[in-house]
Amino acid sequence: MAPLIDIVFQLLIFFMLTAAFTPPAMKLNLPRAVVSDPKEPQKIVVSVDKTANVFLNHERVPLSDLKFRLQTALSANPEKSIHIRGDEEMPYRLFINVMDLARQAGARQINIAHEGSETK
Repeated sequence: MAPLIDIVFQLLIFFMLTAAFTPPAMKLNLPRAVVSDPKEPQKIVVSVDKTANVFLNHERVPLSDLKFRLQTALSANPEKSIHIRGDEEMPYRLFINVMDLARQAGARQINIAHEGSETK
């Protein structure tokens, strides 16, 4: 009885593997489009340097305009996520202000960018 069970399991594995490698049964010719939707939404990155300059995707933005500019950028981002990059010597108050403006603009997820340190 045991050899019969072994043979059945080997056949089962054989059929499972060969079924995974077969091409799909339906052959489709998909239509072509001139413009395709981007697969990954563009990241929204807010950077703050140590002299309190604020940048939105490499473009300098006054802090007073940041909320409006973030609302515009977040309207095209389905994830509503923002990445904040800040210099380690920037004022903490400015960091909190930028996070608060991002929340007011409609950001649901705020990611804080940092560099990893090597531990020895």
